[in-house]
Amino acid sequence: MSEMLSEEVEMRIVTISTLLAATFLLTSCSYATDFVVINDSDHPAEIRYKIKDFPSPFGPPVTPATITASQLSAHGAQQWKVLTSDQYQLDQGNRTVIVRLDEHEALRIASMHKYGGHQDPRDAKDFPVEEITITGEVGEISLEGQQARTTFSDVSRALYTLTYK
Repeated sequence: MSEMLSEEVEMRIVTISTLLAATFLLTSCSYATDFVVINDSDHPAEIRYKIKDFPSPFGPPVTPATITASQLSAHGAQQWKVLTSDQYQLDQGNRTVIVRLDEHEALRIASMHKYGGHQDPRDAKDFPVEEITITGEVGEISLEGQQARTTFSDVSRALYTLTYK
């Protein structure tokens, strides 16, 4: 009887170990890449980003969210403060999201599953933003088309940043 219980316990341990290993393998290969605009100036800035025309109803690719720039981590898993609908504007007609970004804050404007880098043609096609304009005390940056994607700096596979100084 005790031999039978021992085999049963051993089988359960093997089954649980196998499930844990499979879960680890499936989740370790999965990551998201955040695209973040950083306002590194000493003044607030207005961030406008135009979303590509997809067949679905207009909306931001991710709900805009902010974090203090110094708290950004190259490892991902940021503690984003998701903005409420009264903290950003949607211009439906122009498919544009407008956010006032305080000094030394970062704004997540997009997140892509397993972004392969600026050279990946599939990611170029799937990148949801087609235009970014940053306006502040020190001037304006306007990026369109591929430049709106490739101007982001590769910090890590989990984080690409565009800095306004």
